[in-house]
Amino acid sequence: MDSADKPKVVIFSQGDEVITGALVDSNAAYLADQCRILGFDIIRHITVADDLADLVQVLKEVDTIADLCLCTGGLGPTQDDLTTEAFAKAFQVELELDEEALEMIRDFFATLKVPMAEVNAKQALLPKNSTRIDNRWGTAPGFASVGRRCRFYFMPGVPYEMKQMMDTFVLADLQRQFKVEQPRLITFRSMGMGESDIQQAVNGLDIADDIRVSFRAGMPENELKLLFPKHYTDEQIQLYIDEVKGALLGSVFAVDGLDKSVSNLADCIAQLMSEKYQTLSLIETLSQGDIARQCQADWLLQSEIRPKASDLMLEFGFVQQDISEALVAEVAKKNYARQKANLSLVQIYKKVNDSTVAVYTAVTDGQHLISSSKDVWGRALRQQTVASALAFNLLRKFLQDV
Repeated sequence: MDSADKPKVVIFSQGDEVITGALVDSNAAYLADQCRILGFDIIRHITVADDLADLVQVLKEVDTIADLCLCTGGLGPTQDDLTTEAFAKAFQVELELDEEALEMIRDFFATLKVPMAEVNAKQALLPKNSTRIDNRWGTAPGFASVGRRCRFYFMPGVPYEMKQMMDTFVLADLQRQFKVEQPRLITFRSMGMGESDIQQAVNGLDIADDIRVSFRAGMPENELKLLFPKHYTDEQIQLYIDEVKGALLGSVFAVDGLDKSVSNLADCIAQLMSEKYQTLSLIETLSQGDIARQCQADWLLQSEIRPKASDLMLEFGFVQQDISEALVAEVAKKNYARQKANLSLVQIYKKVNDSTVAVYTAVTDGQHLISSSKDVWGRALRQQTVASALAFNLLRKFLQDV
């Protein structure tokens, strides 16, 4: 579908704390992702401070350029919560007290066994002819209304409350109001191949012009996304998946969107461990518990954090031996022998210089073993994050290949 046929969307965030950076605007990213899944065309992100005149002006401007505007923030009870008043002024509509909304606000405070301040009654003032969006997770109801031509949805700035409103009302209403064929998003989750190398690999593929290609670079994982128009069949999409995986040289650890959902590398591991009925014994050093934190209790049977590699070597009988990949493999074998888990994962590091460490990882099930070594540079937090990812990636390879 051509972008001209798609609803044009503006994501609108309101609040001094957002525009100054005191709060990270995670709402905008979430809303944009939902619109992309629906097949809408996001044309602008706008952030406005708590200023009535500015809010009125921006709402009028949005009304001239967008078919749909998703707004968060400014629905609270205090004097700097101006969104509802701004909408009323922008489009010359009256505010009316919604008695049912007021009763819901009172009930919310009653549940908390806290008296409701009178200023909270302000939150029950909604524009005439608007549709109330119930908030059963906080005090501020949202509302949907149309300006001159654009359809607006106003939701609280609290992410949890906003997402609940999206799930219980807004998403279904968007699909009723805007008839768009939803595209299919396929996400290739990879590790070990840089963004520029992925781009170069994709450049060598024959990808149709109506398939949108995008990237998300992270640390240590990268994502390649292909957005397929509705007319592509599963068989056609699978051909592209196979071609892309081949071009990315084994770096893809999961493909999300066709027959399964995988949110990240830790989620991939969790699914594999459950599918294969595996359990894990873990020893980690550099990552300082970050690996264990991402594991699930039903399959992580035993976990140790050993800050000093020398103490660990002494415990396993390797005295005065230089740490190496082969030595860590032997530690993994000995750890497997003394534990009841199906798998043993051991990761040990040694310092190379002031900014670099060598990370050695090994996984074994008592019969098979794979290991790896990699130099990791940067600050301590970066080293820990990469070390955790290296451990999970090796475990993933063991589960998938061995």
